Amino acid sequence: MTTLTEGGNAPLTGSSLRVRVEGPVDVTALVVNPDGKVGGDADMVFFNQPSAPGVRLDGRQLALDLGALRPGADRVVVVASPETEGSTFAGTTVRLVLEDGSSTVEFSPSRLGAETVVVLAEVYQRSGAWKVRAVGQGYDNGLAGLATDFGVDVDDPAADPAPVAPAVNFTKGEEKLPVDMRKALNLRKQQVALVLTKHRMTGLRCRVVVVLDVSGSTSSLYRKGVFSRAVERVAPVAAQVDDGAEMQAWAMGGRAERLDDITIGDLPQWLQTYTAKRYTEAEGWNNEKAVIEDVARYVAREPLDIPTLVLFFHDGGVTDNKGTEKALRAVEREPVFWQFIGIGRSNYGILEKLDTLSDRQYDNTGFFALDDLDAVGDEELYDRILQEFPSWMRSYYPPGSSALQGLS
Repeated sequence: MTTLTEGGNAPLTGSSLRVRVEGPVDVTALVVNPDGKVGGDADMVFFNQPSAPGVRLDGRQLALDLGALRPGADRVVVVASPETEGSTFAGTTVRLVLEDGSSTVEFSPSRLGAETVVVLAEVYQRSGAWKVRAVGQGYDNGLAGLATDFGVDVDDPAADPAPVAPAVNFTKGEEKLPVDMRKALNLRKQQVALVLTKHRMTGLRCRVVVVLDVSGSTSSLYRKGVFSRAVERVAPVAAQVDDGAEMQAWAMGGRAERLDDITIGDLPQWLQTYTAKRYTEAEGWNNEKAVIEDVARYVAREPLDIPTLVLFFHDGGVTDNKGTEKALRAVEREPVFWQFIGIGRSNYGILEKLDTLSDRQYDNTGFFALDDLDAVGDEELYDRILQEFPSWMRSYYPPGSSALQGLS
């Protein structure tokens, strides 16, 4: 049996699953698109509508046939609410048990109290494979909070108003940008704001670090402008969540090289200096371990009371899988989440297994690969970048921590 904590993941080998929820609760399942929204009312499975393609509810048990989900669906979200109307989860223990053939995964949310609805887990598809993630995200505003996140049309007249997306304010230095770049920046800040609202982290404050792979195999990607576009597209994340609207930057080659910080006003010059062509002063092979250790040392030297989000762009071909894994395990207890983003078509090695590494107290890593960065819209890109970060924050920081003030 595999026991997960908030944010933990486990691979699934079969397509027919049984999910049992133990506790005095009503169970709901949501069939969700890649944009994180349901396709319509038929995608909500509950006691009054106990089935949808690939999903059937019987009491507190769900039968999932992943191969039979409606076209376009890539996730099933399992939700629970107290069976007594108006009650909260205070003093209530809830346990989810998922059976995948001969293997079993279980999860019990650890910090439920005033919430009236909780997302227990999600069964989701990533790179053609199915996984289960423990979530444990509660809502104290009932179905209204759930509806805001997943686009469910619910009739809840007593619910509080839906939360408003964070304001998209002027960013220092944006007046220096070319007109087209400034317009793109502000449109993308709006997309970041929408994703932050979706993940209930509208007040998120964090430090953002960018790591760029500069190994020899990346030369053509730099010539094609892929890395330039990647940096330009993630700069709005920092503009929304970093108090200085800046990013620290590293080059990852045979050694780690700290680059100049990225500020919004100097973004065109920074891109011309560091991404118009491959940066060659860090040697031409991969040394993930060196840059992980160097970034961790920087965070230790420059501590903050907010977390650090590392966006690590990698074109594949990991040289030292064991060394990379060892380095990430060594920094597990540091206030850093490492989001690896594949933008090549090579073997990503250990990076593809980061969601399922065992024997960790904190799941401090995430990975997704994009065969074509330009084919992915901004909202989807930001959703994938920020998808696992809040779960890690909620598991890493104790309740009441100032770092969690921006999360609801």
